[in-house]
Amino acid sequence: MNKNVTPIILIILALGIYFTFTRTKLDDLKSIKEVNLQYQQALNNSERLVKLRDSVLKTYNDISPDDRERLEKMLPDNVDNVRLIIDANGVAARHGLAIKNVKTSATNANTTTPTPNGRGMANIPNSYDTVTLSFNVNTNYQTFIDFLKDLEASLRIMDISRITLSVSDTGIYDYGVEIKTYWLKQ
Repeated sequence: MNKNVTPIILIILALGIYFTFTRTKLDDLKSIKEVNLQYQQALNNSERLVKLRDSVLKTYNDISPDDRERLEKMLPDNVDNVRLIIDANGVAARHGLAIKNVKTSATNANTTTPTPNGRGMANIPNSYDTVTLSFNVNTNYQTFIDFLKDLEASLRIMDISRITLSVSDTGIYDYGVEIKTYWLKQ
């Protein structure tokens, strides 16, 4: 009987050790492996992001300084109301005009833009805001049209959102202009 009791006691002892100690350690090991897998995926993603960043940086560095300056003027990365007014006044001065009643206001563009995503429309956050510049000029029709053409040809992206007109018998009209321009959010 002594021969049969020792193996049974050892089996019971092994089962007890497994269920009290070894099983919890195996569960801990499984969770550590899952965390390790997540870290490995994060490392792989970071390596891809570094390669993408390097590629974008190389492309950016290939752009000439003059072209970078033009891109900055076209879509600046900050609100510079003074520069916007100076630019508009410079265009007006080339036509012998003086802008007056200048007002600016920075507004947030829609926080999201509806974009098709294959299942309908998805809302993607905008990366830009708008600045509204309004002013008045007194001139004849042809000079005003030439002024608008010059504004259109400027590097800065602008949308004319409103034009008002006050007529007179002299052929010189008072034009109210409202322009929306954009800047990149950081």
